[in-house]
Amino acid sequence: MKEEIRWYDPKEKPFRISGFAWFGKEKRYLRLPAQSDYKIPVRVDELATNTSGGQISFRTNASKLALKVKLTNAASLGHMAASGQCGFDVYVGEPGQQMYYATAFPSLLDQSYEKTIWDFNSSSQQNTELLREVTLNFPLYQGVEEVLIGTNPDAIIEQPTPYFLDKRVIFYGTSITQGACASRPGMSYTNILSRRFHLEFINLGFSGSGKGEHGVALTIREIERPACFVLDYEANVSYKEYQDTLIPFIETYREYHPHVPIIILSRIPFVRDEAIGEYEDYQNRREYAKFTVEKLKQHGDKHISFIDGSTLLGEFWHDCTVDGVHPNDLGFMEMANRLESAFLFLRKDEL
Repeated sequence: MKEEIRWYDPKEKPFRISGFAWFGKEKRYLRLPAQSDYKIPVRVDELATNTSGGQISFRTNASKLALKVKLTNAASLGHMAASGQCGFDVYVGEPGQQMYYATAFPSLLDQSYEKTIWDFNSSSQQNTELLREVTLNFPLYQGVEEVLIGTNPDAIIEQPTPYFLDKRVIFYGTSITQGACASRPGMSYTNILSRRFHLEFINLGFSGSGKGEHGVALTIREIERPACFVLDYEANVSYKEYQDTLIPFIETYREYHPHVPIIILSRIPFVRDEAIGEYEDYQNRREYAKFTVEKLKQHGDKHISFIDGSTLLGEFWHDCTVDGVHPNDLGFMEMANRLESAFLFLRKDEL
């Protein structure tokens, strides 16, 4: 006889949904508001349905844990694993001690799936007194119409450990920011960092479409309680486009958030930079970002800094991508390891 499962909607308490800045108002798994007050490019609006950076957190003593998911589309990317594009991965452990446990993902042509994460009923691991802290990372490159959490009927579900601070770390950028091409959601660099800092992270990476538009800047500055804002969109624009948009974007954000730390991150190296002669353009954009930060500091902005993305992949940078551009899991881990020190201020009580 098949064991009964009780299904929960994680939009309801005691579950915590994080990573969607407008979720509190709209209760939808969207990275931008469903109806923005500003002009948002059509492609950005489409990509905002991709759930990169979203998380579900809770505590449970469940002896059985399952997941039921309905996606907006099936897997479609040749250079990215379906487990990263369409899957949820699961971490277990207290803040700062989270360990990867499992990944749930569909068959290649399916838009819905149901997976058992664990079943301890016939295992010596079962301990009904133990409350495990669970974090599920949403798919990086797909929309989620519905997700349900299943447990044995008598399982306890409790709220997760509260965040260290009620503030958000916000990233705006490109496909790399969005998570291409991590093999599973927890391996994008923003999700890796989120496990090291017990704060909510907001991922606003838009594949091929992080271009610094004014309407996007106006929308992002509406996000309340920012702890830090990272601008990582250089890879999607030309040198001239970067010159035209970077300072206006910063100035727009500063109108609402004059003292929030801003980090300008130049892009990681691409194999083609030297192979087909794009190195000069790459260097120009990086130097422009660095110059802009120094200029703004000289004009009194004490809360802005620059990180040189060319250093983030380390010595074996050419082995850190799937296609010469988008990081693999090794690449994302290298990025997170080198970026972590830049965010240590997030652990300070004065934020």
